[in-house]
Amino acid sequence: MNNFKAVLFDLDGTLIDSEYFYYSNWAPILSEDYGLSITFDDWISNFAGHTLARNVVMLNEQYKLKVDEEDMWFATRSRYAKADMRTIRLMPHAQEILELVKSKGLTTGLVTSSYKTTVDTVLGEHKLLDYFSFFVTRESVEQPKPNPEPYLLATQKLAIPSEEILVVEDTSTGCTAAKAAGLYCVAVSKQEVERERLSHADKLASSLKEVESLLF
Repeated sequence: MNNFKAVLFDLDGTLIDSEYFYYSNWAPILSEDYGLSITFDDWISNFAGHTLARNVVMLNEQYKLKVDEEDMWFATRSRYAKADMRTIRLMPHAQEILELVKSKGLTTGLVTSSYKTTVDTVLGEHKLLDYFSFFVTRESVEQPKPNPEPYLLATQKLAIPSEEILVVEDTSTGCTAAKAAGLYCVAVSKQEVERERLSHADKLASSLKEVESLLF
C-alpha cells in the first residue's frame, strides 16, 4: 500500500468524534417535536453518515412522520450553535495520522458531507486546517455521498491516477461513494452494526492507528 500519493479523509466519525454530538442534538428534536424516541444505536444504524436531506426523507418514509427539511435544518443548526461544536473531540490518533501523512509528503484532502462552516469550526479549534490541501464539502457538490460526485471532484483536484489515491471512511455511505469513484477505500469503525455493512471496503480497520500500519 506504499504506492499512494494522496489520502482523502472523511470527517465525521473518521477524524472527529461527532456522531454522539449529532445524536444528542437530533434526539430531543425528534422526541419533543415528533414524538419519536431513538437510541444511539438507532442513530448509528439509520442516520450516521447521511445528509440531513436524506435523513428527513427516511424519517418520513420509514417512521411515517411529517418532517419538513427546512424546519429540521433550522432546528438542528440552532441546537448545534447552543451546544458548541468546538467541544467535539478528535478521534483517537487523528492528529498523529495527519502528521504522518504530511511528513511522508502525501497530499491530504478532506471529503465530507458536512458544510464548510462545520469544518472550519471543528478542525479550526483543533488547529488541523493547514494539514489539508483542499476541502470538498456539502456545498461543493450537487449530489453528496453515497453518490461518487464528491470523490470524483477530489480526484479532479488531485490530477493524479485514481490508483494512487487512498480514501479513509467510517460508514457504508462514504465507502460506497469512494468505490463508485474507482478509489481504494479503507474503512475504520468499531461499531459492529456498521462493520457488517462495510464488506465492500478494500480493507477494514478498527482504528486510525491500524490505518497507519496499513499505509506505512
